[in-house]
Amino acid sequence: MTGTSADLRVKHAVYPLAKALSPGRALIRVGIVDDHPLFRLGLLHALERQPDIGVLWELGSLANLDRMLTTSPVDVVLMDLCLGGDEDALAATAGIRGNYDGVAVIVISGSLDWDAPSAARVSGAGGYLPKDIAVPEMVAAIRALASPDAGTAAFSDMLEGNIHRNADIAAARRSLTRREREVLTELRRGRTNKDIALGFGVSTSTVNKHVQQVLKKLHARTRAEAVVLVNAAASGRPSPVGHSSRGSGHL
Repeated sequence: MTGTSADLRVKHAVYPLAKALSPGRALIRVGIVDDHPLFRLGLLHALERQPDIGVLWELGSLANLDRMLTTSPVDVVLMDLCLGGDEDALAATAGIRGNYDGVAVIVISGSLDWDAPSAARVSGAGGYLPKDIAVPEMVAAIRALASPDAGTAAFSDMLEGNIHRNADIAAARRSLTRREREVLTELRRGRTNKDIALGFGVSTSTVNKHVQQVLKKLHARTRAEAVVLVNAAASGRPSPVGHSSRGSGHL
């Protein structure tokens, strides 16, 4: 792919290293690949506050990825799962792992995709994190993958253990109907029952019934608890709420 100089200025940026580290402390060099400029900017600012992390570059597409990895090597790449157009983030992840020795990849995503953590692992990623994760957790993930002592074990365990830690949630998800899965996706986006009804072209009472069924099948007491449970299961993280076998189905 080729582009004008204006395109390149918009789609990627390279930053000089200017951090002074204490003796014996290595800087963790990070690259970001994400097609949302505002998210890249926010992530850049969050990571640059860390004394041992430096963002060398951020890209809006895969077009210049190989060039950046060659001219500005990094230790960790944060790779958006859902890039624009026909770009394949998982194939790019596999390419990084196969062609750039010592470069770790963390796949990040804002979508609710139940198979994404496993697909990221198969592609060679050392970790999979949701975009709404707290900054300290993101920083901890980067540090762990960049550490010669920790390696990728913690995140491999996270992905492998997803089925075991969230087996009940996964089973409940499979029991949802197509419409219930669509309603669950809208709940995660923060939509009200009225908003969902308008979007689907159905009555609010119909959506109320779907929500009740979703809560019942997930054994969740509230909408918020259902969202927390499915987000944790989708990302591979342990659920931060107690998962009871009895759901009251409150809206």
